[in-house]
Amino acid sequence: MKCLYENTAGRLIYRSILTTVAINAVIWSFLGFKPVMLYFTNWSVWFAAIMTFITYAGTIMSKAKGNEAILDNKAFRLLKFCAEVMIFATFVVSAFVLPDKLWTAGFWTPGSTFKHFLLPILYIGDGILCDKRNSYKVHFIFAALAAPVIYWTAVICRFLSYRNSIGGAIPEDQWDQYYPYGFTNIDNGHSLTFLILLLAGIAVGLAITGTVFYLLNKRKIKD
Repeated sequence: MKCLYENTAGRLIYRSILTTVAINAVIWSFLGFKPVMLYFTNWSVWFAAIMTFITYAGTIMSKAKGNEAILDNKAFRLLKFCAEVMIFATFVVSAFVLPDKLWTAGFWTPGSTFKHFLLPILYIGDGILCDKRNSYKVHFIFAALAAPVIYWTAVICRFLSYRNSIGGAIPEDQWDQYYPYGFTNIDNGHSLTFLILLLAGIAVGLAITGTVFYLLNKRKIKD
């Protein structure tokens, strides 16, 4: 039996399931905490979902035309890899850092299950099981940091700008409009320096994650 990365029909079945999960994750991303655009989770879900839909369409075309090279595009592979690293961060933080962790009942609400567990696991699995061997490049590891850096820079600039406009700390009743997660709240016991150092540590973690995905892609799997 061929591995999934060599089996178009097998990839199509897997990606049909992944696409169904991605649709549900996107729906639940708009039903969660507001404002929806404030959260890293939602951005990673949207990014992974877009790449899932493109991948699924390409797989259907590959099956119909018998052309395995349709998805063999450098820009596509790079973006798919970047989404993989980003959605992995969502899984790790949601499963092990936030209050409703993997081993608590709150984690397994429908929205959290689709966004924080099923989509990340299946999307990462798609990269490991379905992507062509040796199709990742070393620079993908560093390129994958771009989206998280842009997101966190935008979040920090937004709340710093607002703090500057009101001349001090953001009122507690407005925290949920500017601070997506407790560790970002510099008005509740955390300093900006602490936040920047923490995010630098997360960036290192993402680089390590990208390195692992890169090495897994280079691994030769025997049938």
